[in-house]
Amino acid sequence: MKKKTLNTILISAAIAVVVIAAIVFSILLRPDAHGLNAFERSKVIATASGQSVTMGEYAMGLSSTLSYYSYYGITYTPDQATQDSVIEDLLLQKLYIAKLDELGLSLTAEELAACKMTAKDQLASLEESIGKQLSTSSNFSTASVQSQINDYFSRQLGMTKAQYVAYVEQEEKAELAAEKVKAYYEAQTKNYSEEELLAYYNEYVTESYGDDYTEGNYSTYMSMYTLGYYTVPWLYVPEGFIYVDIVQIDAETEDEINELYATLESGATFADLVGDSRNTATMHLSGIEGPYAIGEGDASYVAGYADLYAVASEMEIGETKLVIEPETKTDDDGNETTTYAGYIILRTEGNLCENGAQYGVVDIDCYEGVRDQVASGFESTRFNEITTLWLADKWVDASAYAYTGA
Repeated sequence: MKKKTLNTILISAAIAVVVIAAIVFSILLRPDAHGLNAFERSKVIATASGQSVTMGEYAMGLSSTLSYYSYYGITYTPDQATQDSVIEDLLLQKLYIAKLDELGLSLTAEELAACKMTAKDQLASLEESIGKQLSTSSNFSTASVQSQINDYFSRQLGMTKAQYVAYVEQEEKAELAAEKVKAYYEAQTKNYSEEELLAYYNEYVTESYGDDYTEGNYSTYMSMYTLGYYTVPWLYVPEGFIYVDIVQIDAETEDEINELYATLESGATFADLVGDSRNTATMHLSGIEGPYAIGEGDASYVAGYADLYAVASEMEIGETKLVIEPETKTDDDGNETTTYAGYIILRTEGNLCENGAQYGVVDIDCYEGVRDQVASGFESTRFNEITTLWLADKWVDASAYAYTGA
């Protein structure tokens, strides 16, 4: 009887082990939101200088990159260029940390603690966001909210909460490590001649703006700069553009605008109009005081009215003209209200600062701060050349390029 009981226990235990193993195996095989199971996530798909990236890390990185661009309204497909960029960024994160030891550098205890705290804060924020999403579901249960959140992490991110914290913490460490490693190489990156810097500047401006110039882009980029989206002004003036200064005055009647314009005949200067309290938008090249270059192709941006270019192109240097545009709005009750925008145009003589040219690349010292920003970009480029050497032996599994996300 005892032998039979023992056999029964052993059989039951064996069955339990098999069942548990089956459950664990099924969990390991369950695909996450990226379409990858645990085995696929752990597969090494890229290496460089002794560091490696797994498929799971790559899937997260690619998804994050595409989401970032999508947030800003940019559609990027996971083509090989995008995939290579993501893989190299992930490898560099690990290489920066590895280089700290190699160069005899390290992160302080305070910095490590800050990285950990940032990761925990991001986890808490994400948990709160997930909890709010789950609470709208008909299957939501307050009794099992943590279980549901854990399940969300597994299905959507392909990792546990602890792994997520480690993932974010790694990113934070890499960012700090990159700063310290870059500072170590600062002497190498800053050791260049004026000729090298100017060659880089001219190539950058020509390739970014000149060769790739298309109709309508000129003023669009200038407006982006004035809104703070670009750190370096629009530094290339296409041939055939004319130079103007424009003062915009909004008013309820045409008389108000005409009265202000008439002050030019009684001793006022264009500069006085620029400083007038009624001036709602002075338009200058790149938002910096000076003439504003406009062309037929993109004149529709200038204050939003294409006829400004037509008027300005017929003017003599030093001449001013007034263009008034009415705007009628209808309220919910059907009542119409008309207001007016006056554009006082001054036709100016354009040049590109010290070099005296009208068209082409603007002198590097024409606008304050440009040289410093260009120098910073050049030094970053030189540092990228150093990191390129670290990636010289990069290996990438073909499966990474086949992956496009689930």
